[in-house]
Amino acid sequence: MLNMNSFDDCTDTMGETSKLVQSDTVLYVKSLQPHLTSNYETFRAEPHDQRGTGKTQIQTAPLVLKCCVVVACLVLILLSMGFGYSLSILYAQLIRVFDTDRSLMALNQSFYEALLAVGGALWSYPVSKLGYGPCVIIGAIAGCVCIGLSSLATNIPTIIVLVGILSGGAFGILYMAPFVVAGDVFGKNKKAVIGFVSIGSSLGQFTMSFLMEYCIEEYTWSGAMFILSAVCLNAIPCGMLIIILQTYTAKNQDDKDTASAKRSLFQPKLFKEKLFWVLMVNSVSLAFTALAESRFLVDIAELKGFGRQRGSLLIAIVGVSNLIGGLIGALSKVTCKLSSSAHMAYWLVIIIIPHAMVVYGDSYLEFIVVAIINGVCIGNIYAHVAVAMYEIYGTENYAPSFAAWNISKGVGNFLGGFLGGTIQDTTGSYDLLFRLSIILSLSYALSFSGICLYRHRTQPSYTKLDNPNVTAHEH
Repeated sequence: MLNMNSFDDCTDTMGETSKLVQSDTVLYVKSLQPHLTSNYETFRAEPHDQRGTGKTQIQTAPLVLKCCVVVACLVLILLSMGFGYSLSILYAQLIRVFDTDRSLMALNQSFYEALLAVGGALWSYPVSKLGYGPCVIIGAIAGCVCIGLSSLATNIPTIIVLVGILSGGAFGILYMAPFVVAGDVFGKNKKAVIGFVSIGSSLGQFTMSFLMEYCIEEYTWSGAMFILSAVCLNAIPCGMLIIILQTYTAKNQDDKDTASAKRSLFQPKLFKEKLFWVLMVNSVSLAFTALAESRFLVDIAELKGFGRQRGSLLIAIVGVSNLIGGLIGALSKVTCKLSSSAHMAYWLVIIIIPHAMVVYGDSYLEFIVVAIINGVCIGNIYAHVAVAMYEIYGTENYAPSFAAWNISKGVGNFLGGFLGGTIQDTTGSYDLLFRLSIILSLSYALSFSGICLYRHRTQPSYTKLDNPNVTAHEH
């Protein structure tokens, strides 16, 4: 007879076995799921004629587009910084047109320079949502509209609001974006690319100052503002190129460097470092002193009887020399293994020479020498500033550290312009401003020398940032 108990035991055993097999099968299928999903996504990304062949194409931006974006970044700096330099010519003209105090008129350039530097941080939230390309276009349109409307102004406060405050804040993104975007385009040569786009400041000082003087002479100051507002609209196609680049970087998420295109420009941890605060104080001092000639040489030329046109020529000479200095600075990063901090230290000593010559010089030839030396020094210094921040903080914290640097620079820009005008109104001369610049430049040079010694002890090499996601402090 059939033993029913044995049959029941056999049935139970088969049931347990079936459950185990089913459980193992489920676990095995789940383990395959990530691979199946990845292969399916790869299959979808492949062109129809290559599906199933295993030939996956990673879309990267063409070299021509990358080069165009780098040039566009240079143009953005040329327009934003160049327009700021040209305001020194407008400053000398409007003082006499409206018969106003220099301390009041200086606010126009002071606000513009300050907000141009700080504006990059003010644009942090829109950049995190939209990216740099759309923000550049929005900032360009807003700034140019304000500059154009200023040509209709009938008093100084209106000009200050439209040009100094509104256009300065709008153009802040035009100044900040190029340093981050251009560096992301060629990650392996980031320092060289950043140094190259910095030359835009030098080109802008020459071209925009020359254009401002020419337009004032031909069309009065109001016509000059309208024309320069149209010229600055060239920032719009630059923003469009950045947007096209973003379409490629969005498709290739493996490129981690491009993450900075939408990274917040505020990193609270930086504010806990002593070195960070030393750099911020230095930024204020640099902006206060280094640009003193660029702000006031035109007015000084008129006060000494040289005339506005010859004063404008001095600014143009500063611009050409600035370009030469920028090229020297860019080449020095390739040919010399010194850190950018070390380069800045000795150029800050040399810049004391033109400061002293402004105080004690009388002839126009001496002021030409002032313009040449000052321009070469500024070109070198500003070619190394952005690279110095990258060397110190690396890729991860480069954008937020440079944004903070520019905020401090904005404070120095405001103080330098406003106090310069106030000193002239109070003492009848700019001499006190340039004597202060001599002292601050020397202290600034000593400070950067100290930074070099500190980093030499804590970091074996200034130039070895093999892992871009590791900051200099972690090396």
